[in-house]
Amino acid sequence: GCMLNGKLYPFGRIERTEDCLKCDCGKDGMDCCSLYFTFRAYDTENCKVVFNKKRCNYDLVQKDDPSKECLSPYILRV
Repeated sequence: GCMLNGKLYPFGRIERTEDCLKCDCGKDGMDCCSLYFTFRAYDTENCKVVFNKKRCNYDLVQKDDPSKECLSPYILRV
């Protein structure tokens, strides 16, 4: 298997690790990519980015009320 952050994973495809990665474990090691996008441009004055580990993504929420989604006119997701 392969070690990643102190955890042993079996050989083959890992659909989701504890760190929200999708990986392939082989005899030469582990190759991973993230399962989430990040926000590159948004209204930083009124909005903030919060990582949701349960869903493996970032939420863009209002700074003054994090229970509400931030609807910025110039959001860029990458």
